[in-house]
Amino acid sequence: MIKFFRNIRQRLLSENKFSKYLLYAIGEIILVVIGILIALQINNWNEFRKNNTTESDYYCRLLEDFELDRQNIKRLSEESDYKIKKSKALLLELPKKDKSKEYLIDNYIQGLRTNAFVPSKVTILDITSSGKLNLIKNDSLKKTLIRYYAELDNLIYQLDLNRNHSIERAFAYEDDNQVGFQYADYAKASLGDEIMATLPIDNWHLDKSSTVYKQFQNDLVFFVLMSNREKQHFKKILDQMQPVYNQLKNLCH
Repeated sequence: MIKFFRNIRQRLLSENKFSKYLLYAIGEIILVVIGILIALQINNWNEFRKNNTTESDYYCRLLEDFELDRQNIKRLSEESDYKIKKSKALLLELPKKDKSKEYLIDNYIQGLRTNAFVPSKVTILDITSSGKLNLIKNDSLKKTLIRYYAELDNLIYQLDLNRNHSIERAFAYEDDNQVGFQYADYAKASLGDEIMATLPIDNWHLDKSSTVYKQFQNDLVFFVLMSNREKQHFKKILDQMQPVYNQLKNLCH
């Protein structure tokens, strides 16, 4: 093709047909420009198509992260219900003085034990760290996402704070051996009978005036309140998530 055009130019020049050569040269330039524009348009179209595919993929990946978070929140909310149930039962059983210290300690630990909520942020971190937030062309969704993750960070901070407060209370006793944490199943198995026999025995659970008894009782009340607070935070996260979740379900194809 290039050789064909070169031959035409040479023939026009050899025949001294300068005006025709000039028109031909202009036409050739126009063809080149058109070719470049077509190539650019094809490149832009491919880029547009690739961006649309990436955008759609992001919507589906965000939806998967939200689904995972919803499942984790459901599980953690059930754990909160379990902790509330255990702590309330223990508050009713403690004054009866008919439960062993081992039983009280084991149930106390179950009322305390909690797992942290760690949201799935893989996709949003990928979007923001790669500078591809502009690919989300739905402005309403973009604003809602930014607002949701900002609020989520605040709620997770509150959850961690409450969780740490509960754990701190378990380590606030003046004498752990006096409380009897060594009687928990996991502790007895670790220490062994020989060491257990050397540790002091304190029957604080039979004495309502004991400072340990009062602190133990107060801890159980605190666990109930904190577990209820956890559930409120989880509900708030779900409420904040719902509008974004609905939008993503409509956009993920």
